[in-house]
Amino acid sequence: MSRLVVGIVQASYKNDPLDNAEKTYKIVKKGYREADLIVLPEYSMLNPLELRTPSIVYELSEHIVGSKYLSTMVKLAAELGAAILVHFIEKTDTPPKTRSTSILITSRGEVVPVYSKMHLFDAYGYRESDFFEPGKDPGKLVLINNFQVAFAICYDIRFPELFRTYAQMGAHVVVVQAGWVRGPLKEEVLDKLASARAHENGVYVVLANQVGEMFTGRSGVYSPWGYKELDLGFDEKYVEHPLSLEEVNRAREVVPVLKQATMRWQILLRG
Repeated sequence: MSRLVVGIVQASYKNDPLDNAEKTYKIVKKGYREADLIVLPEYSMLNPLELRTPSIVYELSEHIVGSKYLSTMVKLAAELGAAILVHFIEKTDTPPKTRSTSILITSRGEVVPVYSKMHLFDAYGYRESDFFEPGKDPGKLVLINNFQVAFAICYDIRFPELFRTYAQMGAHVVVVQAGWVRGPLKEEVLDKLASARAHENGVYVVLANQVGEMFTGRSGVYSPWGYKELDLGFDEKYVEHPLSLEEVNRAREVVPVLKQATMRWQILLRG
């Protein structure tokens, strides 16, 4: 049986990258048991929405090569023998714009950018486009324990086309790093979106979300059947949870929406 154990970090972070790295290090070291992939939430390096000024965010951002923030995560991955998905505010050569990037750090210390956020959070009075250059393409799929793993960031979850693209590329899991901003019943909206993305594609959705004054929490794991099988609630915590490749295959056989949708669109495109 193919099994992937994910470790989800749900925590509240401030705007000092090195302090945030140290906080992550302590939380994960205390709770780690057997996770193959550890997932950090969006803005776990620093939070542009709180800083508000693009020039300040640019000053605090880092290039991937030589990053002090990433060096702590590399150390942690090596000590645990696990991969870590980091959310990174990546310095560009076009100030004051940065990139919102998911970086996979392997247990061997490799630092691999896997996705830059395509759909920027220009809603509810916020404008991520003031801070970030949007990513141009879906992310890379990464093979971990026979699972094809894809990546998305927060507001992306409102765009089903990205998740369908990943499923058609062969993804079994889509990992979502989130800083889902609080608002009336916003955690319920997030829950329904994640459930839908999981069910309509027959994939696991693994959600790592920030918690605290600004964010909703409620991180968790959504099964390929479309229901939430793990909920982290509203507290800071680190939780590990196993995923089953056989469960993905069963869901896709019993409810073959992905196959049916692909066939239908092929017919329509042929005219």
